[in-house]
Order: sequence, then structure tokens, then C-alpha cells
Amino acid sequence: MFTHRKLPIAAAFALALLLTACSSGDDDKPLEPVDPAAAFKLRPDFLLTEPSRTDYDGASNGLLTGKTPSLTALLSYKLPASPSAADLRTLAIQTSYTGLLDVTAAGGFGSYYGRISEAANKGSEYMAVADDGTGNKNVTMVVTVPSNFDAAKACVVAVPSSGSRPVYGELGTIGEWALNKGCAVALTDKGGGVGIHDLDRDMSFAVDGSVVAAGMRKDLSFNANLLGDDLSKFRAANPNRLALKHAHGKQNPEKDWGKYTLQSIKVALYVLNKQFPAANLSPANTLVIASSISNGGAAVLRAAEQDSEGLIRGVVAGEPQLNLPENAGLTVKRGGVSVPMSAKPLYDYITVAGLYQACATQSAALAPSSAFVIVPFAANRCEALAAQGLVSGATLAEQSADALAKLRAYGWEAETDLLHDSHYGFEFTELVAHTYANAFARASVTESLCGYSVAGIDASYQTPVAPATEAFKTGWATGGGLGFLGGAFNIIADKSVGGPALFLLASSASSGKPDFYLDGATCLRRLATGAAVGSAGISAAEQALAARVKTGLNEVRVSGDLRGKPVVIVHGRSDALIPVNHNSRPYAALNKRADSAGSASGLRYYEITDANHFDALVGLYPKTLVPLHVYTLRALDLMWAKLTTGAALPDSQLVRAKARASASVPLSDAHVPAIAATPAAADSIVITAGAIDVAN
Repeated sequence: MFTHRKLPIAAAFALALLLTACSSGDDDKPLEPVDPAAAFKLRPDFLLTEPSRTDYDGASNGLLTGKTPSLTALLSYKLPASPSAADLRTLAIQTSYTGLLDVTAAGGFGSYYGRISEAANKGSEYMAVADDGTGNKNVTMVVTVPSNFDAAKACVVAVPSSGSRPVYGELGTIGEWALNKGCAVALTDKGGGVGIHDLDRDMSFAVDGSVVAAGMRKDLSFNANLLGDDLSKFRAANPNRLALKHAHGKQNPEKDWGKYTLQSIKVALYVLNKQFPAANLSPANTLVIASSISNGGAAVLRAAEQDSEGLIRGVVAGEPQLNLPENAGLTVKRGGVSVPMSAKPLYDYITVAGLYQACATQSAALAPSSAFVIVPFAANRCEALAAQGLVSGATLAEQSADALAKLRAYGWEAETDLLHDSHYGFEFTELVAHTYANAFARASVTESLCGYSVAGIDASYQTPVAPATEAFKTGWATGGGLGFLGGAFNIIADKSVGGPALFLLASSASSGKPDFYLDGATCLRRLATGAAVGSAGISAAEQALAARVKTGLNEVRVSGDLRGKPVVIVHGRSDALIPVNHNSRPYAALNKRADSAGSASGLRYYEITDANHFDALVGLYPKTLVPLHVYTLRALDLMWAKLTTGAALPDSQLVRAKARASASVPLSDAHVPAIAATPAAADSIVITAGAIDVAN
């Protein structure tokens, strides 16, 4: 056992009550021994069926390599024409690597990460589904138990997926670290996953990724037929459309991310007790770390906030997406100077990005840029913004400069400037804004919020068409759940001039030109503000929708109270999708205030220069940023040492990583210096109750 562990407060209290109850009837009657693992030997009531088990020999199939002999082979794996569930699992793990990490040797794969031991690749995997019987939730949970798991030193790492990825979304990132440590990995898609329903063909995904006929089946990842909407009329008027679980499932799954993460830990303890019955595993003798990135990073922090049972010992969150309390009164400074805007929720700032990013890419300050944004359309966007009074200036140079200034004034750091082009061109901004507008409003696919839908597109970008069969077949394994799937289907502007079109090619009625559908972007912004935007007023219907969005948003705001747990957050200063000023910086200040009311804050915040949100794309940027993943792994090592040996976590600090000259330059410690045991004064991050000051 880990000798430093103590019975969690909640468990100790429950034990005391139980002992009192047992002794109250007859003082002479011997007390029955209490088994703290008893509750974790019973199948959790949120699982309707017993978890299924699959064993992996680590050679012909592996926990991490799938149906390939090595991680190198995994990266080049090709799905067969008639894929099995095992094939789809392999492809999903491949996507976990290639979709999130720089998988080049020069970028660190195979040296800083991307390695698995034989013992860690061999073992057992359990799959379970949490639901309430309606089939509307169907949260997938997977527990992997490597052969190097030691029940006498039991450890579990809870790893909820990032984004809206499937259950294996983070197995190749945090899961790799956990398996090499000999820990069981508790995975969950946290109620998102790649739930896609092809409405015309009535096809969807089983929880193992297989494409099946939907009908009224309740055992699918997502089935829009179960939601009570009249889909027949919508299908007839809007052919070739898709419904997405995160956007159109009417569940607002973010409100339950923490709950599902905690549930995955309970599933892990349950299956571990089945596999090792003599170990009597419980939170009292099992080290549990919760760790993930992005939305998964938010999930582990939300789980820690909600952990009344003392399940989690420590947390490591990378680049977490957090919705701070409204009017929280937090102060965020950089180098002693207050930042212009901070602590705004995701849907607020992403709709600002949706207005201005495309135009900002034409600013001289961003040159060279526009590698991914269609330049004439970006110029049209600037012109259309100016016509509505949303940017100033008579020329493209003036308008684009003002658009960039507005982004910086809304909280984006100057270090993010060169990433706006790729983020808008790769549609991250629009996909996120569309998804969360629908999710917070609990909107049906039939509502087509702000004139958007999701449909198939063909090789010539004609749309809407029937989604490509091959792309749909692999969609559960390769998709991100937000509507983009390798160009096979995407966000559609239904009200584009001339008919429905891919939003990147769409023309707004207000401008009459292809401008990336500004009319949709202003509508999404009105749903965020509940007020008019530019020259367009807000309708009564939009005001009602804005109220629904606000209700959903208020369900997902964090408290900052981490119950005094040791927590490490790492975040890249160059993150243009989840800006530090709206997320990790103010959250650290909020936590210091919230935890100080009852216990000393255990949070450490490490901000990394020249690191962004998407390690997989660093080779495409104007400068080759460092992989933030290296620091997430280092933070996990620090947390492990803290929990197993009592080693102190280094104080919060700015780590001055340095971009590589090009993607061909091998990553070295000169690019990714260590987190300092004692940071220099010039690198310190000072966090007080409700305030943070980050080194310049």
C-alpha cells in the first residue's frame, strides 16, 4: 500500500456513523468488521448491464497499440473494408495520437512521449455504458487494466475525453503515461462522444463504433429518434442532414462532465475488485489521479469540485476550458498590468472570435498569414463588418488592424496572433460556437439555430449531399463530435445567398458576397449577448433563444472550490482557442479565494511560453511551437511524486519554453526546459484570493 494514504474525510465520517449504529443496540455484542470496499464491489446503479471484458496479449493486439505490433505501426494503420469493432478501436486510438499530438520524431514522439512497455500494453479492458434507461445519455466508460497493475499498490487514472471525442480520445495521451505507471485507466466520453445520426438513412453508431440502423434503438451512442421531435418534416425539407449528440442531444452534457468522471472512477474500482477480489480496493487504498486536457481538463476540475466522497487524490489539467462565475470580481494581471478582459465564458469569447478572426488575418501585423483563410472572402468579411459598424476604417488594412485590436482587447494575448488564421481556416471557431449554442439552448436539430445545420459535402465542396459512406463508416473513430470529419460533412449555412452552402463558402444576405456567412456569426453573437449586434437588431425569437443559452451556460459554471486537493494546471500562453485570460489564469485566482474559506489551496499553475492548444498542428504554424503535452506529462510526474512520496509541488511559475526554428529541428531540453523546483523571481506567478499576476 502507499503508506502516506489516509481514509478520505467523507469515508471516515461514514465509517464513524456506521460504527455508532452498530454499537447502539447492544453494548456487549461484537462489532461487525467494516469493509470500506463493500460499496465498490457492487455494480454501480448507473450501469444497466455488466461491463464486458476483453483481454489483450500485447502482441497481436494491445491495450494501446490495438491490432498493430507497435506505436509506430499504429500511426500508419489503415482500416479494412469491413471493419470490426477491434479495427475501429485501433483507429480511434490512432486518432488519439495523430489528432492531438505531434507524432513526428523531431517533435518528440518516441522520446518525450509515444512509448509503451510490453507489460503496459498487455492486460484487460472493460467496457460499460451509463444510462437512465431512456437511451438518451448512453455515456461510454472503458477501464483498461495493464498486466503491470499491482493490486497491493493500486492506482487509477481517470481520463475523460477532450472535446467531444469518443471514449478512447485521451488513451494515447494521458492513458499512455498511466499504463506505463502500471495504473488502471478509467476512460469516459463524458456524455459527448462522436454521436452522429444520419437522418435520411437513419444510421447511427453503436457504442463500439459500428454503423447500425437507428430505428428506435436505445443502445446507440446517439439516436435523435428518441428525443420526441417530429423529424419526418425536417427530413423532407432538409435532405442529407445530420444530428450531433453534443449539439442536438438536448442534454447539455457539460453540466455532467464532472459527474461522469467520478462515475468512471467507481466503474474502475468495481471491475478491479472483480479482477482482484482479495485486494478489497476502495479510495482508502487506491491512489486516484484525474487528468485530461481541454474539455477533459475541465471535466477533471469539475469532478474535483464535486468529489464529496473523496474519490480523487490529485488532479492534473492541461489547457482546461472553464466557464467562470458571472461577475466573479477577479483580477488578472500580466507583469503587474491588468489585462483588458478576462474570465469570460467560452460561448462569449468564441462568438467574438467568430466575428473578427477572419478579418484580423489580413492585418499587416499577422504577416505572413492567410495560409488557411480564403483571402478575398476575408476581405469581404472586413468590408461587411465595417458596413455594420463592427470595425472602423475605410481600407482593408485599417479594418483588419481594428479587428485584431478587438481580439486583443477581448483577452487574447499577442502571442496568439499568428494562430488566428489556422483556427478560423480549420473551422475550430465556428464549430465550437455552433455546438455550444445548440447544447446550451438544448436545441433540437430541427431548430437550425442561426441558419446552421450539419450535412455532407463532396470533393468539389458541393453541399448538402449524402455523407460519404466510407467517411461515415470511420466517423466514430476519427471524428471530434463537433461536425467536421475530414471534409466529408461539415457546418452548413442554410440561408446562404443562392442556397445552402458550406459556411466557409457562404454569402450573407446582408452583404451579398461570400464573407464566411457573417449573418450567422452575428446571430450567434446575439445569442451570447441577448442584444443587437452591429446594424442587425435582435428578434423576439432570438431573445428567447438567448435566454435558453444563458440558462444552459449557468449550469456549467465552475465554483473554484477544489476541496484543498493538490492540483496542477498547465496552459500554453499562445493558446488561441482557450485563451489563458479567460480560463486558467482567472480560475487559479478563483480557487485561491474559494479554497481559502475552508482549506489551503493545493493548486499550482504553470504557464508555458511558445505553447498552444493543438500540438498536432505546430508544424503548420508560422513558427514551430513546443508541445504542451511534454509539460502535462511532467506535471503528472510531479503529482505522482507528491502523492507517493510527499514531495512538494513547485510553486506556480512561467516556464520559458522556446519554439523550434522549424519542424525539422529535433525537440530538445533547450526548447522545453524543466519546471523549476524553485522558480526565479522573474518567472513567478503570484496568486492571491481573487487575483493573479503572471510574469511577463
